[in-house]
Amino acid sequence: MKFYSAICRTGAVSLLATLAAGSVAAQEECSTYTVKDGDTLGSISVAAYGVLDYQTLFNVNSGAIGNPNKLVAGTKLVIPCKDGRKTVEESLAELTEDESLTGNEQIVAAGEYKPTIKFLTGGDWYPFADEGLTGGGFLIRLTSTAMRRAAPDRKFRIDWIDDWDSHLTTLIPTNAFDISVAWYAPDCADLSNVSDLTREFCEEFDFSEPLYTAVFGFFAAKDNPYADAKSFQDLVGARICRPEGYSLHDLDAEGLVEPVITVSIPAMIPDCFKGLIDGTYDIATVESQATVSVIKDLGIADQVVENTYVTSIQEISAMSHKSNPRGKEYLAMLNAGLLQMRESGEWYDVISSSLKEANDKLNEG
Repeated sequence: MKFYSAICRTGAVSLLATLAAGSVAAQEECSTYTVKDGDTLGSISVAAYGVLDYQTLFNVNSGAIGNPNKLVAGTKLVIPCKDGRKTVEESLAELTEDESLTGNEQIVAAGEYKPTIKFLTGGDWYPFADEGLTGGGFLIRLTSTAMRRAAPDRKFRIDWIDDWDSHLTTLIPTNAFDISVAWYAPDCADLSNVSDLTREFCEEFDFSEPLYTAVFGFFAAKDNPYADAKSFQDLVGARICRPEGYSLHDLDAEGLVEPVITVSIPAMIPDCFKGLIDGTYDIATVESQATVSVIKDLGIADQVVENTYVTSIQEISAMSHKSNPRGKEYLAMLNAGLLQMRESGEWYDVISSSLKEANDKLNEG
């Protein structure tokens, strides 16, 4: 899924798009909907919200959706309200300040030394991890809340270093920090046909259970022939751009490897979108939530479209290095807390309140 090194400041609101052919009527926000033949997440979201918003639908319905590109007719989906509520009767989750996450305190309990657990993250990844948002963005809020739920007697701290490459190459491998938040965990079940980067991650790092599952969009200039792709196989021959630090394993799984496609890996997300406009690339692919402010800042909303048929879902996890003697223990704590949050509904409350804050701030700008 994605490995971060250079992340630009991005937004968290839906991208305006043209409703694709084949969509059906009667999808409305704050309601439920039964999938019909020909529906896609894109067509349902456009019908319900007037905008293409894969992620809002997926956050609520991830348990019911298998392959987001092949919705099964008869599947019942919740179409949440635009403000994050699952139903019109439900109260909106409140955004609360997180407790202080810094300090070097250590605990000695029953004669056992328990060092402060050292988490590391980076900023300018809006709204996932950004110091300008409450609690540092929703991935950081999820991490800190999960640790407090699972291990209230343990001290931990979260530090920020925006050089994501240093997390990967130095700070986590040398155990200067215990856990980095957050990375796209690759599928390590079959390493027979994977990139060197994916192999390295599988062999060198351990990953937590997913903090969040992100939807990756596929964008093209409106006049590009690949804008009308109906499947991954329609992208054969395309010049595809995904920024530095991202995995390509979702493309690998579809057989979209060089020389079947041409892959470019520039430093930043805006580089991909500038390339769509000047004709350097056919497709730019990154998290749908991480594109809105980029497109707005570049002033190209009327020149690019997000595909309503082709998308991928990728799980964001925390990771530790396999050489860390306590890494698996700390990841297990985080996993336990995340499970509690999902069972109680607190996980969704953190997500919905954080995204509303991010949307409001972006709209104010």
